[in-house]
Amino acid sequence: MVKFSEKQKKIFKMIFNVVLVLVGTFVVAFGASVFLIPFEIVSGGLSGFSILIAMFVPLDIDILVMIFTWGLFLVGLIFLGRKFSAKTFISSIFYPIFVSIILRTGMGEFIVNLLVNEGVEVSSSSGILEIINLKNLEAGRMIICGLIGGAFSGLGCGITFLGGGSTGGFDILAFVLNKYTGLKTSISAFFFDGSVVVIGLIINAINYSSIGFISGLIGIFAAVLCAMMIEFIYDRQSGAYFADLITDKPNEIKERVIKELDRSVTIYNVTGGYSEEEKICVRIIFSRDELIKVKDIIADIDNKAFVIIGECQTVNGEGFTPLHSSKANLFTHAKKLKDKIKKKDKDANQ
Repeated sequence: MVKFSEKQKKIFKMIFNVVLVLVGTFVVAFGASVFLIPFEIVSGGLSGFSILIAMFVPLDIDILVMIFTWGLFLVGLIFLGRKFSAKTFISSIFYPIFVSIILRTGMGEFIVNLLVNEGVEVSSSSGILEIINLKNLEAGRMIICGLIGGAFSGLGCGITFLGGGSTGGFDILAFVLNKYTGLKTSISAFFFDGSVVVIGLIINAINYSSIGFISGLIGIFAAVLCAMMIEFIYDRQSGAYFADLITDKPNEIKERVIKELDRSVTIYNVTGGYSEEEKICVRIIFSRDELIKVKDIIADIDNKAFVIIGECQTVNGEGFTPLHSSKANLFTHAKKLKDKIKKKDKDANQ
């Protein structure tokens, strides 16, 4: 059996994470470019935001996506640091490229033609995919497109988050909030998407655009489905659990946990409320994918132990996400970045 060194394992893990980021980015771009943008479904995110902005500026949607992607990349660089931004940088490059490829090649046009009914024309004569006479599209088809587009967006974001990166869109803002407030990424992402959807509804209501208003309503369901997919793919997979067990064999359990899970335990004395006897409680903090292993360890050593297993809202520290101060803000990060640039310039001049 081939054994890899720690350095090789780190390289393989880095490559795997980069692949996850690229796959997730393409899935998001595919969902937006095929099911949302051509049908003008404002479901939130960069695609929905770009649809709204395109109403007021003479720029194609894929160009707007590129502009906003790079703008949010800078936000991520300031707040989340260079390590996170390295993978965000990959997504920031490829997401607009994927969107442009799908919208400006026959691939997107072929699929969209399969989704529309008679009386609706799909064209790319202007250089970018668009639907003519969208008002003639059957409501059922638009609902299906919105739901599928939302599912693809959530799936892609979840895969990208698992790779430790970002699709280069509003999920960067979700990560920033998660870092400084502990707010779940699915909740904050839904907030941003919901804001875009509400703005779209207001604009279409003011312009008396019935098809736009309907697509906005569909966008609400697409945004909800997107958040649910992120919750299912990412938040549950990255969640942490705790196990409190009253046992007579704390040392055996500790040794197995350290050896098999590479985690430690906390052991402390407790007093039984009914018996008033002194007992020993062992607390284990572990990730979701280690739940079965923890149960097996306890069952093998002491199947009569009193066990409580629950989900943790937030776990920070060694083995989990580092804890960052909520006092950090744009000005402190900007100042550090400015100081680093000054230091580099000074070293270069010397």
